[in-house]
Amino acid sequence: MKLDLGCGNRERTGFVGVDRFPCAGARVQCNLGQRLPFRSGSVEEVWMDNVIEHVLDTALLMSEVARICRPGAKVTVRTPHFSSQASWRDPTHLHHFSYFSMDHFEKPSARHYARGGFHLSRRELSFAGGPLGLIGRLCFRISPEAWEEQLCFVFRGSTLTFELVVTGEGSAA
Repeated sequence: MKLDLGCGNRERTGFVGVDRFPCAGARVQCNLGQRLPFRSGSVEEVWMDNVIEHVLDTALLMSEVARICRPGAKVTVRTPHFSSQASWRDPTHLHHFSYFSMDHFEKPSARHYARGGFHLSRRELSFAGGPLGLIGRLCFRISPEAWEEQLCFVFRGSTLTFELVVTGEGSAA
């Protein structure tokens, strides 16, 4: 089974839409900030597009994703970078994410939060077009750490995309 968590009105082909509210794309209605209504190890892929920033307890959500996914499952998370105006413009955003935020869920010490290992297989940050976007991309390529610490509010990032793989290490049912 493949899940589109926080699907809203979009229907992603091949995925079961899950949302908190009744909407066109949702076949399952549940609160992503609580235990998810799926069997442990039953999910092969999870898609979260602009939803994780709306969930109060991201550690619980990631713990639940680790629980319901089988080892090797792919988890894609898309969210605004914290320097993006889109991250701050929406008053329902509870969290603002960094290029390095998902590193937390790879750490062995984080397993008590995530209840299972994740391997971060890919991360990407997009930038707007134009000269400022071009300069931002260049600075970011030189050093993501330095860009995020010193330049990100001058040459703003846009959207973060993380691809994680569930390792299943330390998972709890």
